[in-house]
Amino acid sequence: MNKLKEEIKIEMENIKRLNKEMQALLAEIKEEPSFVEIRAAASILHDFYSSVERIFKNIALLIDKNLPSGENWHIELLSQMAKSLPNVREPVISEELFNNLKEYLKFRHLFRHIYGFELKWERFKALCAKLENILKEINAQIEKFLYKYNS
Repeated sequence: MNKLKEEIKIEMENIKRLNKEMQALLAEIKEEPSFVEIRAAASILHDFYSSVERIFKNIALLIDKNLPSGENWHIELLSQMAKSLPNVREPVISEELFNNLKEYLKFRHLFRHIYGFELKWERFKALCAKLENILKEINAQIEKFLYKYNS
């Protein structure tokens, strides 16, 4: 359990740093972001979800003893975190947070499969704007999960 807590602590620090970068970037964007700002914001969102996914992978490996595999493993892992596993653990995240994180997962998939110049600010600026609130929810829900799991 200590290994898991350490891994989660590292990733939560990474997520907080990414959020600071996003907030600084959003403060610099005036009306329409430049292509450099668009690419920077998209990269931060990509890194954000990747960090969240690392937390979930560690929980799946160290607690669930079951990491999904196959073509849809990313969404299956996210879904696994929103479900309780009888005699193992309660849900890690709420259904609402699951739905919010699903949007970040979809964006990361898009980011990985298109050219950066194809990114459209209108399609992901809302994800940038709500990143700070999502971070607070993740932090609160993971802390609650760890507390309950240890009890």
